[in-house]
Amino acid sequence: MIRVHIILAIIALLTGPLGIIKRLRLKSLTFHRWNGRIYVSSILLNFIPGLYVSFFATGGWPSTIGFLILNTLWLITTIFGYIYIKRKDVLRHSQWIIRSFFLSFANMIIYIIVAITHNGLDLSYGLSYTIAVWLCWIFNLAIAEIVIRKNTYDIK
Repeated sequence: MIRVHIILAIIALLTGPLGIIKRLRLKSLTFHRWNGRIYVSSILLNFIPGLYVSFFATGGWPSTIGFLILNTLWLITTIFGYIYIKRKDVLRHSQWIIRSFFLSFANMIIYIIVAITHNGLDLSYGLSYTIAVWLCWIFNLAIAEIVIRKNTYDIK
């Protein structure tokens, strides 16, 4: 399950940037749509493996709960992005996909936070990991909101 989870996450990480490159999107809307379908599918298919591996997280139940929230937020933000594009609401689509895309980077942020808290602050690895699991999605969503608000003001 962990291999499936990792492969699907890598697909999301590879297709995500291709969906937000404006020049690429304007050049080929067909490519953008197919790339988006792959991105959304990789996240939808990753929900079950993500749930499964959550129950084996370092740090016990606090980490498991953090991962379950992250996994659910990743799914929900992606579904909202899909729903809004089907309604032809491009602005809301892009806002929700930005949230989804930032959540795609959660695992990378986990290891940065672990390095800081474990190596820099000398906290135990289990505690560092638990802190990182919670901070990764909070931090990434906060950054996504900053990007969304900046882009919203730029559009006006």
